[in-house]
Amino acid sequence: MENVIDKLRELEAKASSYYRMVGDDDWREIDDILDAYKPEGYEIDEVESRQGEGGRWTTREITTYKITQTDGKVAHFKIDRECPATEMQEGGDFAFEIWEVVPREVTVTKYIPGRAA
Repeated sequence: MENVIDKLRELEAKASSYYRMVGDDDWREIDDILDAYKPEGYEIDEVESRQGEGGRWTTREITTYKITQTDGKVAHFKIDRECPATEMQEGGDFAFEIWEVVPREVTVTKYIPGRAA
């Protein structure tokens, strides 16, 4: 297998220059890499997946992948993909975005129900 990290970086650069649609050639290439049944020369781990905000017709699925090549090279990519909200939109063409991301530990203060001392 070719250097998949460099290939995903190339596809990320291409995708940032036009309106991306799930189902176009670039999406198929990204999906072939990330959803390979038995990838050769690299491993894929899904490290985070969540539902984003949606609307009446679509929702967002945001997934982060860790790609590890056999040469030891590691990269993380986040895919933000529109998904149909109802069966009426199944099979529709929806937008996607791809970014290379880096893991960072962040401390967050949350305010939860309770009483001060």
